[in-house]
Amino acid sequence: MEFGIYLNQYDDERHPFTYEDAFEQAALMEDLDYDTVAVGERHFYDEGFYEPLTFLSALGARTEQLDIMANILILPIYHPIHLAERITALDHLTGGRTRWGVSLGYRENELRNFGVEMADRVPRFLESIDILKRLLEGERFSYDGTYFQFDDAFVRPTPVQEPRPRIWGGGSSPVAIKRAAYRCDGFTAAVTVPETLVNDIERYNEAVAEAGKNPDETSVTIMVDGYVGETTDVARQALEPYMFDLHEKYIRWGNPEFQRRPTWDDVEAQVLVGTADDIAEKVAHYRDIGVDHLIFRTQFPGMNQAATLESIRRFGEDVMPQFQ
Repeated sequence: MEFGIYLNQYDDERHPFTYEDAFEQAALMEDLDYDTVAVGERHFYDEGFYEPLTFLSALGARTEQLDIMANILILPIYHPIHLAERITALDHLTGGRTRWGVSLGYRENELRNFGVEMADRVPRFLESIDILKRLLEGERFSYDGTYFQFDDAFVRPTPVQEPRPRIWGGGSSPVAIKRAAYRCDGFTAAVTVPETLVNDIERYNEAVAEAGKNPDETSVTIMVDGYVGETTDVARQALEPYMFDLHEKYIRWGNPEFQRRPTWDDVEAQVLVGTADDIAEKVAHYRDIGVDHLIFRTQFPGMNQAATLESIRRFGEDVMPQFQ
């Protein structure tokens, strides 16, 4: 099983974001033998959110062992040729230490302000993923699609990874899961409640078989919120109110997971909060139902650096070794 940390990119007046905090976290992760460091993408966030490709470039230049991962990019807002060039550059910068998660996006203003209508998300995604994979595999070709047209396009040099860097598809609906199986190399689950996740992973594996792919060459990733503390009360206190504040913003942005500000009772089944032993028990369950890669999000907007480093250290020293 592989493990990563999802870094905070949200600014917040209670504890402003700094790149130096993120680099200190990544250095600790390398010392503790984490596998990945991940960042995501968001636009039009009032307090500020730091652009992922620039962030990944800086992380790639400051690390030697960690894979850097986009989890996720909103694929429909990119031109696939430009994105293929940037992925290739990062793959060379890191010596092949890149992973790429992509999805449709769900916030209308994040799409429309980039010229993408909500109704065009899926067909634009399908054209983009096809073009992106072909370019990254070194193909030289012309294209005449609904959204993209070009003549004699290619990317040189080709990426370090062969045949290309791996791509994970995100989502929770049956069609999104099937799309990840058919179009991508792995699946990033959107829901981490174990009872639901079991069904999603089964659906993904069935679609992988339908697509004629080798299941040993696919991968299931999840991102789970949480905190490792000396006691469960300490862990909960470290996350309050920061995690719930962010969940409340998700509601305003149209994320369907919650209809009101959640409580601990609402999230208990889908977070890793408690002592190392408590969390290890839950991680074992994720492993047993088919999760290959767990990304731990343990810093939320406004949380301070000392508390974040403590959780990263406890997870790396006391939880990860039980599964590696």
